[in-house]
Amino acid sequence: MSIRELSQLQNAISWNTRKTPVTCINVIQETHDVKTFQFQADDAQLFHFKPGQFIGLNLEIEGQKHNRSYTIASSPTRPHILEVTIKKEAGGAVSPWLHENIEVGSSIEVRGPAGRFNNLDTPSKKVLLISAGSGITPMMSMSRFWTDLQPNKDIVFLNWVRGVEDIIFRREIALLDSRNKNFKPEIICTQPGLSENWLGKRGRINKTTLNDMVPDLAERTIFCCGPEGFMEAVKSCLQVLDFDMANYHDESFDPGGKKKKVSLAKAELSKINLLEPTKREFPPIYSLKLKKSKLELEVKPNDILLDVLESANVDIGSSCRGGNCGACHVVKLSGKTHTRTEDGLTDEYRQQGHILTCTTKLLSDVELDI
Repeated sequence: MSIRELSQLQNAISWNTRKTPVTCINVIQETHDVKTFQFQADDAQLFHFKPGQFIGLNLEIEGQKHNRSYTIASSPTRPHILEVTIKKEAGGAVSPWLHENIEVGSSIEVRGPAGRFNNLDTPSKKVLLISAGSGITPMMSMSRFWTDLQPNKDIVFLNWVRGVEDIIFRREIALLDSRNKNFKPEIICTQPGLSENWLGKRGRINKTTLNDMVPDLAERTIFCCGPEGFMEAVKSCLQVLDFDMANYHDESFDPGGKKKKVSLAKAELSKINLLEPTKREFPPIYSLKLKKSKLELEVKPNDILLDVLESANVDIGSSCRGGNCGACHVVKLSGKTHTRTEDGLTDEYRQQGHILTCTTKLLSDVELDI
């Protein structure tokens, strides 16, 4: 790196845009199906975020636009590089494409950061980080942050994996262990292969092993991330052990709000009286006015607001599409709407009249400040 390039980095502005063009500067093969992609902003920026948050990747694959959310694996204490660690999901549309196409020099666009799950908004003295599979990424971001700034932070780090070949960040976890006396990691394999010669702990999470590994459990603040079933098992164990759940925090992505849509559909179905004939009525058409864009669109009652805006080529951020991340928030100036979930909105945004377009439908004519 030249002196001029170093000077540009030192004078870089903070990451404060919703859209950022970035270039891949390194690709790390973590496991047989997991890669870490390191990015730098095309225009020198410092990636400031809260450990545990995620970003959205805006991609165009075979002529179709895709938005996907991935947790940031790097730490804001090293703000010149942004890392995401991604597992190649069989049958997926995006992760296989990323694995096969993103290489050093590739350019993409990211949005963010977003997400309420983080360690900066939750004060803690002693922490327990629990993860499974790809849920390890926010835990690594937090661990990197704490070991950079608070080397004596008391951290118990538990990660469940299927087998030895599935351990993500294995070498770095060992390095953190060797350099930080209060960083105490434990990798647990649920189904190690016979040829893997695994000498560590085995089995699925249960109250006995959790209590044995963390005898001072009640004194810790817990951060948890992993598949839905795994996190439900963790919460069940903690409740049996009388853990104060006010000190438990977790994160999971529900892209597109699939689980919420299913539960909502079941709830609506239960209200239908199948013995009565269904009344057929033509739905109204609502007017959607966009103040800054100077557009007026027609919207049907069942149309998702984000889909309408994207179809009209309105530039708006989006990531999770399930109401979790808050990336697609806009200010509603007038009108009535129904939002299925708004977990991604802060109290401050709610007070300012923001809504999440990815989970909102119109109930009347509406005007937005975009």
